[in-house]
Amino acid sequence: MPKELEEEITDSYENLSADRTSMQQSPPMGLFRSTDPIFVAVRSSATTEDLAQASFAGQQDSFLNVKGKGELIRNVKKVFASLFTSRATYYRNKNGFAHVDAKIAVVVQKMINSDKSGVIFSKDPTSKSNNIIIEAVWGLGEGIVSGKITPDEYVVSPNIEIKSKKIANKKIAITRDSGGTEMTVKLREERAKQQVLKEGEIKRLADISLELEAHYNKPQDIEFAIESDEIYIVQTRPITTLSKRQNANEGRNISGEEILKGTPASPGIASGRVIIIKEMSDLENVKPGNVLVTKMTNPDMVVSMQRSSAIVTDEGGMTSHAAIVSREMGIPAIVGTEEATNILKEGELITVDGYTGKIYKGATNTNLQNEKVEIKPIQAHTKTKIKVIVDLPTFAERAAKSGATAVGLTRIEGIIAESGKHPEYFLKNNSINEYENIIYQGVSQIAKHFDEIWVRTSDIRSDEFSNLLGAPKEKEGNPMLGLHGIRYSLKKPQILLAELKALQRIANQGKTVGVMMPQLIMVEELRKVKEYLNQINFKNVKLGVMIETPAAVQIIKELCEEGIKFISFGTNDLTQYILAIDRNNPGVQDLYNEMNPAVLYQLSYVIRVCKRYNVETSICGQSGSRKDMAEFLVQNGIDSISVNADAAADIAEYVHELETRSVAGTDKEPRHFENIKNKNN
Repeated sequence: MPKELEEEITDSYENLSADRTSMQQSPPMGLFRSTDPIFVAVRSSATTEDLAQASFAGQQDSFLNVKGKGELIRNVKKVFASLFTSRATYYRNKNGFAHVDAKIAVVVQKMINSDKSGVIFSKDPTSKSNNIIIEAVWGLGEGIVSGKITPDEYVVSPNIEIKSKKIANKKIAITRDSGGTEMTVKLREERAKQQVLKEGEIKRLADISLELEAHYNKPQDIEFAIESDEIYIVQTRPITTLSKRQNANEGRNISGEEILKGTPASPGIASGRVIIIKEMSDLENVKPGNVLVTKMTNPDMVVSMQRSSAIVTDEGGMTSHAAIVSREMGIPAIVGTEEATNILKEGELITVDGYTGKIYKGATNTNLQNEKVEIKPIQAHTKTKIKVIVDLPTFAERAAKSGATAVGLTRIEGIIAESGKHPEYFLKNNSINEYENIIYQGVSQIAKHFDEIWVRTSDIRSDEFSNLLGAPKEKEGNPMLGLHGIRYSLKKPQILLAELKALQRIANQGKTVGVMMPQLIMVEELRKVKEYLNQINFKNVKLGVMIETPAAVQIIKELCEEGIKFISFGTNDLTQYILAIDRNNPGVQDLYNEMNPAVLYQLSYVIRVCKRYNVETSICGQSGSRKDMAEFLVQNGIDSISVNADAAADIAEYVHELETRSVAGTDKEPRHFENIKNKNN
C-alpha cells in the first residue's frame, strides 16, 4: 500500500473519532482528535456485486469491530486482497466475468452501537405489491441476518401509511461489549414482546427507502441502525430477486384471520377440523383430514398422525418427535405454539401453514388446502453420498422417489408403535418370535426400495411408549437419561436378539444391512453386541454405532479399534447432551443450536479419528438437512449425509456446489482437454 494512501486512511480514521455535533460548530479539527480509537466496520463494495444475473454478495470480505490504526490498515489490505481469493476468482470464471472488470472499494464506517436495527425492502421482495417491508429487532442487526431472532414486521404502503404490524416475541438481543465482542443477552418478557420501532420511525424509514430507490432508480434492500433516536443507513443494495416475485394471490400467500403462531416444523398447507388430544383415548376421535392438536406427540400417536391433515403442538422444536415424523409423512406441522390446546377449540375449522408457522381461522384459499411437499429426485452427482431417513414402512415408497439408493437411518420404534404392543408384551406372553416377525416385516417393506439400509436397534424411552400394550408402568424421574437405548437392550437380551434375527433375515436376502446401537457410552456395550451377533452367526452385517453421547465421542478411538465399519452422528441428542438443553422445551429453543462450536468440535474430532481407521462417517440427525451443517461436514470430509426425503435433492445440489467450489483452482479440479488431432483435421 502506498505510504500516502496509508497516511490518508489513518488521518481520516482520527477525524472519524471527532464528535459530530462539535464538528458542526467549525472549530479547528485538531481539537477533536480522539486519544481512544473508535470501532469501525471495514466493508467491501465491488462493482460486480448484486447483479440481476449473478449476485456476488459475500464473495468479498468485510470486517466488523476493527479498532486501532494498525488493525485498520491490515483489514483494508485484506478487503482489497479478497477480490482475488480462490472463491471470488472461481465465481467470476463460472459466471463469465473478466477479472479486469472487477473493481473493489473499501468503505470504513463508524460502528453504530445500535439500540435497534433492521432491514427495509423498498418493494416487497416476495409478492408483486409495491408495499415497503420493514423488519426490526433490539440490538445489532446480526440477529436478523443470522436468523436467531424473529423480528417485528411492518408493512407500509407507498403513501407511507402503516398497513400492518406483526410484533414478534424477541427473546434475545445481540449486543457488543466494551471490547468489541458480540454477545447475546436474554430480554425480559415485557421487553421481548414490545414493539421495536415507534410509529414515526416506521414512517421515516419507509420514506428513506423510497428516497434511496429514487436515487438509484432501483428497488433497494437496506440495512439500518438506530442509536440514541438517530437513524443510520449502513448499507443499501439493489433487490436482485424481483423477477421471481409472485402476485399477491399466487403461491402460498394466505389471507385470513391469524389466530396462532409457532415454529414451522414440516412444510405444506392443510385445512381441517381440530381434534385435541389430552388423553391417549382421544386418539380414536381422529378421522382422516382432521388436524391433530396436542401438547406434544409421542410414538404412540403415529397411526393417528398418519390420518391427520396437519399436526399442531404446544411444545417441541425442530427436532421434536412431531417435527421428525411429520416431515417424513409429508404432513404440515407447527410446533412450540405454547397454547394451541387452550386457544383452539374442538371441532374448529382451521388452516395450518407449515411454511410460516401460522394458523388461520377457517378454510382459507381453497386452492392451497392440503398442499404437501413433493419429493424431487436427486439430480446432482456428489462424492459425499446422500442418503434418506425412513422410519415408517408406509412412507418408504415416497422416500424412494428421491432417487437415493440407501437409507442412512431407520428407527424401528415407528414400526413398534404401529403394532400397538411394547416389546415387553412379547416377553411376558412368551411370543418373542412374533416380535421378530413384526420387525422383519416392517424393515423389509422399507428395504425393498433401496440397496442398503442402516437400522438402529430399539431406543424405547419410558415416557414415549407408556401407552403401548404391555409397557412397564414404572415412571422414571428423567426418561431422557433413563433406561433406554443399548443399555435397555442389553438388560433385555431376548428383545435385542429378536431384532438382530429380523435384520439377519433381510441381509440373507441380499440387502446390505447396517446395524447401529443408540446411546452407547462404553466399549463393553459394543463387545457384548458383537457376542450376540456371533451367537446367531450374523456375519454379513455392517456393524456401526450412533455417536449421540459425549462419552461415545471420547472413546471413538477404542470403538474404531473394535472393528466397527461406520459411525452415524445423532446430532439431536448429542447437541442436547453437550449443551445441557432439552430439545423439546420451547422455552430454550433459541439456545438449542447444532452449530454451536462445542458441538462442531466434537463432530470434526470424530471424523478425523475415523478417517485414520478407515471407518465410514455419516450423520442422521435432523441437522443434516441444514445447509450450514452440510457445508461444515463436507469441509471436514464426512462420507455421507442422511436427510429427510423432501430435502434430499436440495442438499445434494448444495453439496455438489460445495465440492465443486472446494477443488476449484486446485489439482483436483476436473480438466477439459481439446482433441488436438481432431482440431488439426
